[in-house]
Amino acid sequence: MKRVTEESTSPNVIKVIVANLPIMLCELLQNAFEAVPDIQIIAPVNDVQHLLHPARPLPVDVILIGSSRMESRMENTHGAVSILQSLPEFYKNARVVVLTQDPDYAEVISLFRAGAKGIFGSADLRFELLCKCIRCVHQGQIWAKNELLAHLVSSLSHPRSTNVIDRHGKPLLTTREQQVLHLLSDGLSNSELATVLKLSEHTIKNHLFRIYDKLGVSNRMEAVLYALTPRDVHHPPVQNRPTHPAASNKIAIIKTA
Repeated sequence: MKRVTEESTSPNVIKVIVANLPIMLCELLQNAFEAVPDIQIIAPVNDVQHLLHPARPLPVDVILIGSSRMESRMENTHGAVSILQSLPEFYKNARVVVLTQDPDYAEVISLFRAGAKGIFGSADLRFELLCKCIRCVHQGQIWAKNELLAHLVSSLSHPRSTNVIDRHGKPLLTTREQQVLHLLSDGLSNSELATVLKLSEHTIKNHLFRIYDKLGVSNRMEAVLYALTPRDVHHPPVQNRPTHPAASNKIAIIKTA
């Protein structure tokens, strides 16, 4: 397959980087895209390290990456979320499509939050549909099956403010414990939490026990309700500073309203 460069690519062609896919699938896609005039693959192909640390980055429109679930036994496999979070600034305008197998609630939410614009289930892989997906995402649309979009809508319906602080505004939980609690509010199970955070279920249980202990609760539901319950925060008194008389009157009016 010829290497695509800035000089050899028409401005109307969608330039695509392919990475983190099973070798056989990647070879099939390479051959298939040869017959698609408006989509071209940029070399090197299927090289995650080059994607994250390009020696000479080329302009790219769409990044097509595989989820680690697509080939769980593949050595040095990378998670799609970690790749999305590690993309260089150079690719900030590129749109990402993730190929994955039967994505569940946890994976869909984490991929969209990480910046994916399209999620394509490899179980229903049809090449002409994949081409349509790439074109739609390139045009600024979001691509996913209806049930996957339902996951996204469900996530947005949850209150996002789950930061737990004391009366002085100081956090009660560590950053990792806050991440666990945040995902817990989306209804994720222990196994789903472990998948999203790339931790063992045993470690997730330990985080939950510490969260329960710090918040003084006994189960998941109580922890989420505690986090979502508004609390008055005591702010330290502000030192007296000279103010304009008009400003003082305005403050007095606000306090008595």
